[in-house]
Parts: sequence; structure tokens; C-alpha cells
Amino acid sequence: MRRTMIFALAGLALAGPLPVAAAPAVQKEATAADGQVQLFLATLKAGKGGQAVEELMAASPLWAKHAGFSEQMTGQIDAAVKAYGPVISYERVSTTNVGTMATREYYLVQHRDMVTRWEFDLVRTPSGWNVGFFGFTDQPNTWFS
Repeated sequence: MRRTMIFALAGLALAGPLPVAAAPAVQKEATAADGQVQLFLATLKAGKGGQAVEELMAASPLWAKHAGFSEQMTGQIDAAVKAYGPVISYERVSTTNVGTMATREYYLVQHRDMVTRWEFDLVRTPSGWNVGFFGFTDQPNTWFS
């Protein structure tokens, strides 16, 4: 056991310095866009899906050219609420950084009769951090790898 540990430590020493992770800085910078996500989810929980979509899209210049998306997403949210009941709660389950310019956050959203998983991709633009994509799925078999 002791010999194995010595070899493992020696292997780490030979491997050289470990890369410095940019994750804490990226997460700190992405706070503004995360605030947009939190407002979206709180508004969704309040039963105002259309308003949640409109406010999130209005907060980001990236959505200006996505004609029809608001109506499509609002329709999907309305269908989920009709099928699964109102939103009761939500929780962030993971955050993944891709370099220093993109972060993906997953949330589980508890409806009365089902759980959905929401994805929010936050991207750094010259004007600051914004939500570059959002959507949800009700297919739990796709949530695990």
C-alpha cells in the first residue's frame, strides 16, 4: 500500500504542473446572466410562463433575431404545465464551463406530477454575459450518461 502511494505521488511529480482552472472566474463573471435565469425560473414558478420567456429574451441582445421563438417556447411551457401541473420548485444540478466564454447550467424543475430538466447556456459577449440558449426536456432517460 505504501509503495503504491509513493509511486502514485512520484507519477504526479513527473507529470508537471496541473493546468489552472478558469472555472471560478467564469462562474463569478456569469452571475449577471445567472440572475436572468433565476428571474426566469421564479416567474415560471409563479405561473407566468409567457412573461418568463419574454423577459429572458428581452434581457439579451442575442434573441433579437429569433422571430417566433417566444411563441414556440411559450406553447411548449403551456403544454408541459397542462400535462404535468404547475411548477412547485427548482434546483440547479450542474454547471459546466467551456473555456472562459461559455457556461452551461442544468436545473431540475419539479411540477406537480413530473420533473423537467432545463438547460441554460450562458455566453460572454462584448456587452457582457447573456443567455445564448434555453430549453427543456421531459425525457429523463436522456439526462444520464
